[in-house]
Amino acid sequence: MQPRAQHVVAGRSLYVRLVTRMGAVLAISAAALLIAIWISTQLAANQAYDRILSGSALQIAENTWYENGAVNVDVPLAALSMLGTGDHSIYVVFDPQGRVIAGDGDFRPDIPWNELEHGPLLRDGQYLGTPVRMAIIGRRMPVAGPHPWAVIVLAQTTNARMSFAQSLGSKALLVIIAMSVLTLVAAMFTLYQALAPLKRIEAAIRERDLNDLSPLNLTVPAETHALVSAINAFMQRLAVHRATMRRVIGDAAHQLRTPVTALVAQMELLSAQSDEAGRQRHLQRLSERTRHLGALVNQLINHAMVQHRSDSVAPERIDLALLVRQEMADMLSHQERDLDVALDAPDAPCTIMGDAISLREAVKNVLGNALQYGARSFLHVRLEHAGGQVSLYVIDDGPGIPAADRERIRKPFSPRSGGRVGASLGLSIVEEVMRAHGGALRFDDGSDGSFMVVLSFPELRDG
Repeated sequence: MQPRAQHVVAGRSLYVRLVTRMGAVLAISAAALLIAIWISTQLAANQAYDRILSGSALQIAENTWYENGAVNVDVPLAALSMLGTGDHSIYVVFDPQGRVIAGDGDFRPDIPWNELEHGPLLRDGQYLGTPVRMAIIGRRMPVAGPHPWAVIVLAQTTNARMSFAQSLGSKALLVIIAMSVLTLVAAMFTLYQALAPLKRIEAAIRERDLNDLSPLNLTVPAETHALVSAINAFMQRLAVHRATMRRVIGDAAHQLRTPVTALVAQMELLSAQSDEAGRQRHLQRLSERTRHLGALVNQLINHAMVQHRSDSVAPERIDLALLVRQEMADMLSHQERDLDVALDAPDAPCTIMGDAISLREAVKNVLGNALQYGARSFLHVRLEHAGGQVSLYVIDDGPGIPAADRERIRKPFSPRSGGRVGASLGLSIVEEVMRAHGGALRFDDGSDGSFMVVLSFPELRDG
């Protein structure tokens, strides 16, 4: 016999998945942080250099004055030295008529005359094709005209500020890369430690003996508690099923040994018997033993079937009145006795939730016991609704079960009452079915001397 293929396929490692996602998150975060730092360093460098540029331009403006009908300027060396090295500085000073009075005459940027009163103006511009940053300051002169301003324009190339920003950005990049690597390594170690309980669960299950179905006794994190609880519940169900299987096998072996031995003995006696009357007597005993053995085997099979279906079959809506009516029709069709048979059931469906096959087996056993050992002249069946219960009454005029035996007879293989030979599983099957359906089996005596077997089920109410 070929082994069944495994349906559990090993996918990607959970550890690898978590590390990959953590690495992706860190990479995205590092990229976003780097962009933010780059923008911040650019802004910081521009603001710092703009302040220096504006301060130098203001120093030139402070040394610009009007005298003898002309604008004069004395450019202090400190104003240009403040701009530092590494960049080329250019300045030009215009009088109110727009004439160059100092500085580089080739540097003639557009002058925003109408904005000079707002203070130092910072602009980007070009000088001989090279990008520059300009500070434009107007100093009011005592002259008449539309533009009473002497204009100082101080410009500087942007190499130093770009180098400064790139230096800061490069250092920040190295720091971010180093911290990201350290964080990823720490995350990998942390994830490995966090997943260690799964390894312990695996080891605890793998090292177990095949016959050990006791619950796992582990202290696990809250996130894996549901998993361990599900495993324990599964092992508990498996243990119950295995115990049931062992009990069924043990019961079958124990109960079949005696009748099979007796059957073999009868066959040996029959083969050794030469007298015809003796042979007929042994044939009758052999037939009786065979019939009892067949009934016992059927009961063992039905008992095992009921125990199996109680945990493995999903319940469904069942009209108990319809089920009882069909079972009575099937069983009474083989009866040759003249019995008073009646079924009293409500017109409305008697709906319960259950397994139809198990319920048929229970009803069949109760009716079979009543027909075989109870009913002498009548068999009445009644269905009633009361207190959220659906109750099935099977009433006959037989001797019934003595009150002292009513608890014992529910157990499997209890000796038959009334002095009958052998043991029976019939009422134990009924008890098993009622337990699986949340119902109850009970016995009662009627006021007219009749005997009642009562099966009570929880009623299913719509809505």
